Amino acid sequence: MNKKKVGLTIFYIACIIFIIVCINIQIKVNKQTEELKEEAKKYESLVTTTKSGEQIETEYTRIENNKFFLKVPTNFRQLTSEEINQKYIGNVPETVFSNEDGRINVAINTTENEMKNEEISSYKIQMENDAKENNWKVISSNYYEVDNHNISQIKMISSVNNSNIYNNTIAFSYKDKLVLITFKCKEELKEEWEGIGDFIIDSLFLAD
Repeated sequence: MNKKKVGLTIFYIACIIFIIVCINIQIKVNKQTEELKEEAKKYESLVTTTKSGEQIETEYTRIENNKFFLKVPTNFRQLTSEEINQKYIGNVPETVFSNEDGRINVAINTTENEMKNEEISSYKIQMENDAKENNWKVISSNYYEVDNHNISQIKMISSVNNSNIYNNTIAFSYKDKLVLITFKCKEELKEEWEGIGDFIIDSLFLAD
């Protein structure tokens, strides 16, 4: 094989490799674009429905003076400190949004407990162990990331004052402090409202 043929062969091989690389890059770009579109939809969508089809309108709410936000139903009202203290025993959250009859709640607890971002995976195990110690039914647990913040999640049925409560709780570190956000409702309302709870919890947005 002369030098000209060798040169052409190398050229053709280089062209083929270049085309393959370009195709792979385009596939990755398209995939990332679709993922960004899906992420954008999550933030843009403010209306969701219960299982029976009731429309629930939400709005992004800033949690206290922190730079994280959550979609909260517009017909939920924020409870006063006195109402929160009457409603909760023990680990009392700072902020609670509740529906009219108080059976469906979104509670935010910005604790003073030290918690690094890398420790959140271990905290998931602690949440699971706490549930087991209290003989609460763990439905599922999860670990994922939102805006570079690790998130631990647990769904369970707890028992409070002889009443079974459905909880969808996430835990994350914000400024090296533990933050807990929980959607909760009576167990008999779980089937109807579980999707709304997912919608609210999944809407978490951290700007810092």
